Amino acid sequence: MKEKRILFVFAHPDDETFTSGVTICKYAAQPDVSIHLLCATRGEAGKPGDPPICTMEELPAEREAELRKAASILGISRVEFMGYRDKELSNIPPAELAQKINEAIERIKPQVVITFAPHGISGHPDHQAISAATTSAVQALPAGSVTQKLYYVTHAADQNFGIASPPYTDPIDSITTIISAPAYVPQVAQALAAHRTQHLSVSRVFPGVLQGDTTYVRTVNHFILVGDRPRETSVEEKETDLFSGITT
Repeated sequence: MKEKRILFVFAHPDDETFTSGVTICKYAAQPDVSIHLLCATRGEAGKPGDPPICTMEELPAEREAELRKAASILGISRVEFMGYRDKELSNIPPAELAQKINEAIERIKPQVVITFAPHGISGHPDHQAISAATTSAVQALPAGSVTQKLYYVTHAADQNFGIASPPYTDPIDSITTIISAPAYVPQVAQALAAHRTQHLSVSRVFPGVLQGDTTYVRTVNHFILVGDRPRETSVEEKETDLFSGITT
């Protein structure tokens, strides 16, 4: 087991690449870091593409395969699925979701856990449910746990996101951590293309990327350290390493 471990907890295949692509690549490239992904659903309520890549019956297996390919491109060491159905996470008892996440934390022993900000960026109820459950799971960990940080991935309100901002953002003053890794943009573009059934969403958020234009692929990811004392900080004062202050 590598010395440093990060666990991303998301709702659907493609959440990882849309929200945290260059961050995943940057840390996966470090020899002492392993990246793990816990995905709640197989995205079976999504679209199969236009024209369709597969039938709706084939979509869950197709999206799982797409995620595993994207994960390989990004450098994710391991992908696990929680087995829930797309668009139904908000109907699952929160304690049940939190327990499954806690079990993954016990297996993986990550120092850092990352999930959506509570608003879910897009406002999707599944995003919000997995954020709440992950928060509960981490906050319930006993004192002395190897997991020392929980981050929310978000988007700064004054920054471009493709050709438009998502429905929910956070002010730059509330962002605690900025990870900049422009060298990995081509890798992220490849991972986006791996989500073939989601080409409509990919093209809407990152126009031109499927034709080789990486202009709108994000070079920077924004995070909020949960539990950090709220205070306004300049860009120069932001944390630039997810493992900053962590003891291993």
